[in-house]
Amino acid sequence: MTEDIPAGSPDDLGSPSVQNQGHVTSEHRHELAERLIRRLDVKDNNAIFEMISAKAYFGGILIAVLVLFYWIFISSADDNIDTGVSILRSLSFPDVAVAVLVLGLLSALFRYYSRELGHLFPSLVSGAMIIVCGFYAVEPLVYGFVTNELEAQTALWRSARLGVLWGGVTYCAHYLVDAFLLYWLKQFCANHDIDIYSGEESDVHELQASD
Repeated sequence: MTEDIPAGSPDDLGSPSVQNQGHVTSEHRHELAERLIRRLDVKDNNAIFEMISAKAYFGGILIAVLVLFYWIFISSADDNIDTGVSILRSLSFPDVAVAVLVLGLLSALFRYYSRELGHLFPSLVSGAMIIVCGFYAVEPLVYGFVTNELEAQTALWRSARLGVLWGGVTYCAHYLVDAFLLYWLKQFCANHDIDIYSGEESDVHELQASD
């Protein structure tokens, strides 16, 4: 009478199907690394360190600027938060600004993540978040020019501030995602002993395993 071999046994782990799955995963990571090298224009392995530092540096600057902008022009501003309350979840203007910051950041992160890895669902979520952010940014204009709840000048000023926050957080996400992807590329090349080089007769960057 033969005994059943457990699914997690060494014999099963060494089966061709498991080996093929690992090989496919390795190929996908290698292709991702090549795409990142071409898109981010990585010259060589040493350039990755400088690029990570630069991307994270500017990302940190943008985060600080956005926090200061919110504190000075929204949180500390002389706005009547009882007027122009959003019809979505009845949020006041400062709360709407926070929602735009969070949703704008997540939307950009999901969009960049989907672009690099080719996943569908993050892009769908990103698109929905963009619609919500756009609604929040335009809503004060409706209150100012369609209804009498806000003055036109106040409505324009609110929408302008929300637009600045939305654009700033989207631009900030671009730097943060690139910094993270460059860090992943650095770790991938180090773990697999891969050198990045640029041919003298071509601008296409390639991966080459170290001898």
